[in-house]
Amino acid sequence: MAARKRSPSRARSGRALVAMGLGAFIVVTAIVVFRRSEGTRVAREMRSMEGELKDLRSKKITLKTQLRGATSRATVIREAEKRLGMHVATEAQARSLPEAGARSGSAVTP
Repeated sequence: MAARKRSPSRARSGRALVAMGLGAFIVVTAIVVFRRSEGTRVAREMRSMEGELKDLRSKKITLKTQLRGATSRATVIREAEKRLGMHVATEAQARSLPEAGARSGSAVTP
């Protein structure tokens, strides 16, 4: 029995299938590499943003503490005395006024 010869068109179609398979493999590999590199970039960016968020939260706590201290009564009084030349009146300087209805017996009766 003699060996059958392949037709030239069949040989070409086999080569074409192998070439298409290799081409598809290269495309899929390129896509995988691209996705992995994008994933790495996004992960790096997320770590950077998480660090920034941690710093901002820390700064927020610091600012709240400073605000609480700056708005305390003792601080406001001290700053008013220093900047405006004001002071809290002593008992000798303060006068208590009677209520409007208690003046010289002029209370209104219903």
